[in-house]
Amino acid sequence: MVGRLRSVELSSNDADATLQAELYDGTEGVTLIWVGRRRIAGIEPGRRIKVRGRVALRDGQKVLYNPYYELRQASAS
Repeated sequence: MVGRLRSVELSSNDADATLQAELYDGTEGVTLIWVGRRRIAGIEPGRRIKVRGRVALRDGQKVLYNPYYELRQASAS
């Protein structure tokens, strides 16, 4: 899946940090969750990325846990 990150946030409770990002590909969004991460260089709102992994459902929403990702170049407008 290739898309643009709409939001990125850190959900931490001291022991279990997770970095979450909403990826939108033009059809529907998927939540990306990196467990045990507080920050990943390049993962920021507006960034285009390509991800792959196993899709799961959490509360009826698509999620990818610890997805493999590739940062993409911004497309020319």
